[in-house]
Amino acid sequence: MNGNFAITIARQYGSGGFFIGREVAKILQIQFYDKELLEIASKKSGIEKDFFEQSDEITKISVSGVFQDGIAGAFGSDYNISHSMFEIQSNIIKILARKSSAVFVGRAADYVLRNNPNLLTVFVCASIEDRKQRVSSKENFGENKATSVIEKTDKQRSRYYNFYTGKPWNLPSSYHICVNTSFINLHLAAKFISDVAKEKFNLAK
Repeated sequence: MNGNFAITIARQYGSGGFFIGREVAKILQIQFYDKELLEIASKKSGIEKDFFEQSDEITKISVSGVFQDGIAGAFGSDYNISHSMFEIQSNIIKILARKSSAVFVGRAADYVLRNNPNLLTVFVCASIEDRKQRVSSKENFGENKATSVIEKTDKQRSRYYNFYTGKPWNLPSSYHICVNTSFINLHLAAKFISDVAKEKFNLAK
């Protein structure tokens, strides 16, 4: 295969999507981006990271200055108020995808990179019972708290995705692969996705 490839991971909260994405990147020895995208967006744009973390709001901000490492070429030296946070992140995702092969978790990366011919999109889900157990164990939450956080986070992710893409966030037909981690464990899921990527992108086995 010529050129870089990208794997995107959309995930229900507590389904293990972050772990799977990180493991896939390790197996394939490629870059991994999750929260790092927000840090890069903040650094390149000069906008506080907190603004990018408010993914459930549509914010428009005026930014002046010259972006570094190719961002200036994508946007120009002055970033005017008509551009949104989503556009900043989207352009950074595209630049990173051109720079090297990578796994991108969240941020509607599957939609952002939809015109990339070397793209594999994944949606990770699990039963609410398994998700509550995973969140409770990781965050030391009680069942009610875990349920509340799961529902709130999934609503935020769905609203963010639906607004910018015009598509339902959890629609199976929007993705190449859907993985239910209540059926297979996280390590097996990561191996499966990696194997599909190797076959799709003609990578060395």
